Amino acid sequence: MQMPGHTQLSLCSSPFLRVLTLCSLYVSQGLPQGFIHYALKNHLADQGFSTSDIGNVIAMISLPWAVKFLWGPVVDRFGIASMGKRRPWIIGAQAMTVVVLLILATVPGLDSNLRLLGLGILSVNIWTSLQDVCTDSLAVDIVPEKQRGKLNGFMYGCSYLGSFLGGTFIGQFLFMEGGGIQLALVVLSGCVFTIMLLPIFIRERPGEKLLPWSAGSSQLKEDEQHARSATLLLRQIKQAFSRPVAITAALLAVGAHVGNSALNIIASKHFITEVGWDKKDYTHLESFGTWFSLGGAFMGGFVADKLGAKRSVVIAGTLIALTWITFSRLEPFWTEEWLIKANMWVLATLLGLFSVSLFTLFMNVSDRRVAASQFTAYMALMNFSMFTGNKLAGPLEATVPSVPAAYLTAGIFHLGVMVFVILAIKPPQNPPELPGLEMSFADQWREELKKEGEQK
Repeated sequence: MQMPGHTQLSLCSSPFLRVLTLCSLYVSQGLPQGFIHYALKNHLADQGFSTSDIGNVIAMISLPWAVKFLWGPVVDRFGIASMGKRRPWIIGAQAMTVVVLLILATVPGLDSNLRLLGLGILSVNIWTSLQDVCTDSLAVDIVPEKQRGKLNGFMYGCSYLGSFLGGTFIGQFLFMEGGGIQLALVVLSGCVFTIMLLPIFIRERPGEKLLPWSAGSSQLKEDEQHARSATLLLRQIKQAFSRPVAITAALLAVGAHVGNSALNIIASKHFITEVGWDKKDYTHLESFGTWFSLGGAFMGGFVADKLGAKRSVVIAGTLIALTWITFSRLEPFWTEEWLIKANMWVLATLLGLFSVSLFTLFMNVSDRRVAASQFTAYMALMNFSMFTGNKLAGPLEATVPSVPAAYLTAGIFHLGVMVFVILAIKPPQNPPELPGLEMSFADQWREELKKEGEQK
């Protein structure tokens, strides 16, 4: 237990450490995403691989994230409570990410073997997706609801910062003379390891163990404990997903990123091989766009808190669709560098705003008792949406008559998704706060049912 008069810094007691740690963990998740999604993707396009081949490889990023809901019940059920509810899982996931990256760095010719490369991307993202599950669950556990919009903005903004660094800083070791994918992976593993030091040396709550052999004990309250049995956990998950808003939110997650993920693959292939962009220049252009995404994410946190998550989703999503449709009509000017930059950076800003708004909406719907399972399920469905878009890039390009038609098709589809949000998503009202603890939506719902029963 904590010694009298001794103050231990922790995520629960220090807002600064909470923001620093959560944001740094999102940077860590963004690093491999940016390296693969920008630098490696454009490297493969320059090597002459087809759109379908590149799409199939890049889709391996999203596959573990699309099924990461499988981690949720495990994280909610098991853990080392004496070290915190989520922290041991985060440390373990980051350690495994470092190990896998170093193993891949020993494989010669990795970037010329798409099958092996795809398996490598898959293995890295298995562990980064686990880290994401635990980080999101930690945020739901320790961040007050009134602060979630802004903190989501900072966290998701930092994932864009990580993507920028992964695409430019890590990517530089892929493109530089004498460099290559092996060197880039070693540098990437070093960056992830450095960030891992934060959760290693910062407790979740005062009085917990810092390391397995340190002094301390579990400081979890009764309602914060891991589920005592799989049966109880499944019952709680079923209750959490029994509300109509939980189901419609899941449908929204499935359609949210299909269009953008497909266009991202199609555009890279078109502008590098057809328009004549240098792969390094195009990678820097995309990576620089993450700064606009970061700005959009920060903006999204404030907009979601001010207007509400649903309104923020609809506004950002509609603007994204209209931008795609407008860009599809400007094909005669696609050789103009200023237009490509403007389109890419406007979309990057709107996508940051859109993503944070979705995060906030899904977090508000989630029951805190099973946060790792419910919120992770929404995030997994969004990544399934990205996976689907990556896989559809080749078929969409082959089906429509031109690349502008692909932009038009994606824009119309996305407008349809926004209509669904307006008509079908009915977020619950903000729940009242209990002394020292915010009531979860599931608890509020049960209270409402109880009142109805008493009235009858």
